[in-house]
Amino acid sequence: MRSLLAPALKKRHLFAMEATVEHLLEAAMKLSEESRTDLVEAILEHSTPTEAFIAEQMEVVTRRMERVLKGESQPVSAAEAHEAVLSGLKLRA
Repeated sequence: MRSLLAPALKKRHLFAMEATVEHLLEAAMKLSEESRTDLVEAILEHSTPTEAFIAEQMEVVTRRMERVLKGESQPVSAAEAHEAVLSGLKLRA
């Protein structure tokens, strides 16, 4: 069976922990789309991002802002961005 964990996530977990996370992820993927969204929101509400995670995200934001300012990228509306993400998630399910 193909692992559902992202490679970066795999590197951060020991094998036993990875197996538990993998099991939970497989169970979560069997939930309805609405239930998965509820689960993600509940987990995020009870999580505190690490400084490293925040730094990585800020690097992404900075690069994207620079590309827009240079005219290399065009901003998209929130509705378009959400639709693109949802479409991508549907392709993976």
